[in-house]
Amino acid sequence: MNGKKLTSSQKEHYNQKGYVILRDVFSQVECDDFIEYMMDLHAGRRKLNGFTLRQADEWGRTHNQHAYDPVAMAWLMDIRLRQPLYDCLGEDAEGIQTMYFWKGSEQRRHQDQFYLPSCMSAWIALQNIGVENGTIYVQPGSHKNRLITRYDFEDAGEFHGTDYNDAVDLLFERNNLPEIQVEVSTGDVVLFHGTLVHRGGLILNKKSFRHVLANHYIPHGFTGWHLGWPRYSFDGGNR
Repeated sequence: MNGKKLTSSQKEHYNQKGYVILRDVFSQVECDDFIEYMMDLHAGRRKLNGFTLRQADEWGRTHNQHAYDPVAMAWLMDIRLRQPLYDCLGEDAEGIQTMYFWKGSEQRRHQDQFYLPSCMSAWIALQNIGVENGTIYVQPGSHKNRLITRYDFEDAGEFHGTDYNDAVDLLFERNNLPEIQVEVSTGDVVLFHGTLVHRGGLILNKKSFRHVLANHYIPHGFTGWHLGWPRYSFDGGNR
């Protein structure tokens, strides 16, 4: 099974707002098992070649864990995500990045396609997530406006001499669209466009966890991939 097709209303929401929430894609047991696995890795109770932490008490994020971990790879290429991603992209997706978050990032506003050209995200909630534990905030409809690129910071660029996140804040204000928080439950998946302006919200309960796996994908037909990471297909191949 390749996952459920998006309904017409879900497709419309994604096209107009730049994101859509899929409910109950993963089970409570699956999510709990993955959290336990990641907590064991963090605490050193489980060993995995390639997994390191810069500090013993760091709760940052992993980067491209799927490159050395079959468990993370299975979540990146879970077949239940294939059809929904296809419905958003209009063609098959290829997985290119994973990031695991133990806690909220409080990351400033940004656009994923600044870093990962032509990408979209599947943001998987492994627990209930809201404003208390630092959910994400999105600016619906901002994906229809411009993408800030690296050319904007060159000598003749619009944002030359400006910090990237400051530039996105300026774009956010120019978009003149409201920002909303995303509140989801265990097993939900938020699909969002790579040009959507979004950020990590403040963590109101500093002791709280916010277990999330953020997967990124690009269209199979995209020819401008220049970062050198392998592109993984749902059929099991890579290039």
